Amino acid sequence: MKALQINGIANYSIIDMDEPIPQDTEVLVKIEIASTCPRWDINMMRGRDMIDTSRVPQYPLLPGQPGHEAAGVVCSIGKSVENLRIGDRVASLVHDQNRQGAYAQYQCFEAADLIKLPDSVSYKQATSFELLKCVMFGLEQLDELKGSTIAICGLGPAGILAMQIAKIWGATRVIGTDINDQRLAYVRSLNIGEVMHPSELTDHTIQLGYECVGSAAALQSLIEHPTIRHVVIFGVLRGETIFGEHLRRKAFKLEFYRPRIPVSQIKTWILEAMEKGLDTTCIQTHHIPFTRYRDAVELLESQEAIKVNFYPQQDFD
Repeated sequence: MKALQINGIANYSIIDMDEPIPQDTEVLVKIEIASTCPRWDINMMRGRDMIDTSRVPQYPLLPGQPGHEAAGVVCSIGKSVENLRIGDRVASLVHDQNRQGAYAQYQCFEAADLIKLPDSVSYKQATSFELLKCVMFGLEQLDELKGSTIAICGLGPAGILAMQIAKIWGATRVIGTDINDQRLAYVRSLNIGEVMHPSELTDHTIQLGYECVGSAAALQSLIEHPTIRHVVIFGVLRGETIFGEHLRRKAFKLEFYRPRIPVSQIKTWILEAMEKGLDTTCIQTHHIPFTRYRDAVELLESQEAIKVNFYPQQDFD
């Protein structure tokens, strides 16, 4: 089979490798579609560790990394797997940095790390279910989402999904903010909630905040809003934010995203959200073959693309 491998800063190649063999609790998936995760792809190609950007990643990356958003069909199963069968359509829900990634034609997954897809859900709809799972983890932490007004800061892939889930889960009013005019216009065209520049938030009563961009300045602006009482940070935070004494006095709550509910529950929530009209394909804005992976990363970095998807069975040629 073929896979993409990042060998160093701005350096990658298409390699041939043996098709992996699933262990007892694993299944082998023929990857039909994979999608970028912008921060991972940008940082890995620019020589920056995802969490600590002062460090350089250990190159070469494992084949297929950092690809971790993918969907495909089960084509082989380990002897201990009981909940999946050959021919089942599935999507990944986990990013394991210590094994081969999804920028490849085949990948082995732990069976428990996959969600079985109903016929009504396409591979393209399912390819970013791993991101959707994480977005749901963070939103679930917010107090009293139902009936509240929520501001979602940063209209990248996570922010766009978060706006929709917040509405599905009962938020009375959903406001998405960004400083990029092109992104504001695109999300406004989706009609998934109100969209505005962060500077416009001061004129609105907001109870909850969900920070999806990882900007200390954006977070500071959010937590200083006079009516906001609870903010969850989903983005990988860069820079420093001051948590003032006045916030403690008004019992303000600030939390980092953390998984705290079973993945089995998330699987149910994902399929319920799809039944209620969640649009996951709107974040898949571009398709580029793996041979032009550098172009894909540049589209992400310029924010022209929200996500770029690949079709591994054809995109290595």
